[in-house]
Amino acid sequence: MISKMKAVNLNGTQTLFNMDTVNTPEQFWKLANETRLKTGYQADEKLKFLTTASFDALKQICRQYRYFTGDYPNNLAILISKLPQGNFKSILGEILNEELGEGNTSKSHLKLYDRFLFSLGMTEDELEASIPIENQKILEQTQQLIAKNSASYGIGMVGMGAECLCQIYLSVMYEFMIKNPCFQERKQSLDLEFWDFHAGEADIEHRQKVQQLINETIGEDPSCLQELSAGYFQAKANWDLFWENNYKFVNYQ
Repeated sequence: MISKMKAVNLNGTQTLFNMDTVNTPEQFWKLANETRLKTGYQADEKLKFLTTASFDALKQICRQYRYFTGDYPNNLAILISKLPQGNFKSILGEILNEELGEGNTSKSHLKLYDRFLFSLGMTEDELEASIPIENQKILEQTQQLIAKNSASYGIGMVGMGAECLCQIYLSVMYEFMIKNPCFQERKQSLDLEFWDFHAGEADIEHRQKVQQLINETIGEDPSCLQELSAGYFQAKANWDLFWENNYKFVNYQ
């Protein structure tokens, strides 16, 4: 059994996560929940500036999340292709279908988010040409890791990392953003359909379903704990670095 796994950031630094005690489902969820609480705290600390940020800073932060939204369905599809037939594959298929608009591309979550950004006053050219190269590398690396590693690793990275950690950031982001006077002034003209889903009960329900399925997976095959942990903590490292890069390019004035 591997005693330690390394999550390597793209800037060359390494984030070590102690895996010595991850030998049972209870230990796994204890470590995962501690990380989730830490993520919530970090999100509060990093995003609370949105309550007083300039309108330009709001737009810059919101714009960067678009790239994660665009990549997520492809990553989810890769994971689904690696899963055996069963409940997990079926439920993730339902989530993917929702992400893509359930047969109506105008209702895909990327389109919903784009309509929100357009209502903030952004142009199509701004959306297509504003991702930092550092974040592009993170998104590319994430997809490569899901493709080359086991299904259990992908569940940790996409199911727990992207689905669960992302929901925390989005909820906190929206909570602070709607208190901003610049946001309040424009609220009546903003398209908030994306946020109705991702900052509401539906997204929380997704997270709970995924966690239940992960529990079932561990119950059927406890040997997957190390791969789940490795994928999850790599997702955490990538997600933190993604947001750190975002702040480098924001004009806070």
